[in-house]
Amino acid sequence: SDDQSSSLSFRNTRTTAPLFSPLHNEIALQATAYAQWQRRSMYCSICGGGPMLLIDGGTCRQCPQCRTKSWPRQDPSMITVIQSRCGNKILLANSARHPPKLYTVLAGFVEAGETFESCVARETLEETGVYIDVDSVQYVASQPWPFPQSSMIGFAATADAENQPIRIDPKELVSAAWFDRDQIERASRIEGPTMQKEVARAAFENDPKLDIVIPPKGVIARKLIDGWLEGRFS
Repeated sequence: SDDQSSSLSFRNTRTTAPLFSPLHNEIALQATAYAQWQRRSMYCSICGGGPMLLIDGGTCRQCPQCRTKSWPRQDPSMITVIQSRCGNKILLANSARHPPKLYTVLAGFVEAGETFESCVARETLEETGVYIDVDSVQYVASQPWPFPQSSMIGFAATADAENQPIRIDPKELVSAAWFDRDQIERASRIEGPTMQKEVARAAFENDPKLDIVIPPKGVIARKLIDGWLEGRFS
């Protein structure tokens, strides 16, 4: 009805989908992935023809001129939690796209011809100046991240936190630091979409002893952080 439709509104799935149930989170991310792809694939990459036709229920495009078909793609990227050798600290970073004092794990795109393990080492070094223990990289989990078209592959790794100064890449990060368990456990108690500035701001107003906020449950970054808190990456 008109009354029902007037109460509906659009929301940013990047910050709200993690609050859904696992099933509805997956549905929202899949819908976002297809919407992003449809907007970005109007013309044929082979002959330039178009507009491309949507076929197979919107899951495939076909060029009206050369009949070439194309499907949504996912760009591989890694996301990693870096823990200290003693296991009591974690390396997190804040970027300009996040609220101030929201710290999360490191992430980056896998380059052509690069392994995921090498990407973990390279991105950590490029963004923070920290060398990881190369043989420590272990796979944890994955998550679609259609912003605009990524697939996040999650890892855990170890690094020397005592003898390596942090040197951030200012083009990528605002700051990075090692945090201990007490700081992360306190941050983990904050509920809601902490990647939204107003939610993050309210968290600090409600708890003056809070050092940082971390991503909400439902995203792979938080799964990696929680896994470290629970001691899974020994």
